[in-house]
Amino acid sequence: MAKDLRQKIKEAIQQFGAGNLSENALNLFQTLGYITERRAPLEKPAYIAFRDSFIDSQSRFNEDKALVKEWKYVDLLFQLSKEEVTRQLSLFDTKQVDRTVIETYLFFAIEMAEEHYTRTDLSHITREVNRLFPMPVMILFKHGFSLTLSAINRRLHKRDKSKDVLEKVTLIKDIRISPAGGGDVEIPLKKGGKGVVSGNGAVTHRAHIEILFDLSFDELKNKHKFTNFVELHNAWKKQ
Repeated sequence: MAKDLRQKIKEAIQQFGAGNLSENALNLFQTLGYITERRAPLEKPAYIAFRDSFIDSQSRFNEDKALVKEWKYVDLLFQLSKEEVTRQLSLFDTKQVDRTVIETYLFFAIEMAEEHYTRTDLSHITREVNRLFPMPVMILFKHGFSLTLSAINRRLHKRDKSKDVLEKVTLIKDIRISPAGGGDVEIPLKKGGKGVVSGNGAVTHRAHIEILFDLSFDELKNKHKFTNFVELHNAWKKQ
């Protein structure tokens, strides 16, 4: 069973070599066991739609730090709430744990224009996006022929419990998109359009497959026995 899931994860990553980013991302998260029907995709998968939907004059969102000019694609994938998790884990709650309350999670996908980004770049984007929401946001980045998964720690403000303090960003960085059959994979070009890179240079590292396997819902449930979103988030951090 575990071997089958590892193979399914590998195949889900391969699909990012072509096709629609949102569909590929949803398939990956479903493969990992995060199943929900709470979906509200953007009207158009572009920054202007993201801005119009989530940013207003009161928002503390820095477009420069978020590198929004380099967002080729952005979409809200789904919301994971207590209702969905309790279908898979009956004894699940949303209580406060260690000054942290998490009642739901949002998942976004963002495709970047360039191939290489530093940890600092992607951490800044993650932090700025999370400023817009009262709940944690996990982001799946696609940049060139790599994927990066990001999450951020949050805790309640000591003086104002209606606010969260954003802390450390955790990244699973540069997961290579290995095309099925070792063929070519499409990558964005700086001047527009798409190019290809040989499959010989884009092999998904076994360690990344193992990390994603360890992040799968059932594996975390079996290993960490989580009973709420805070414990689930802490289990993610330990992988």
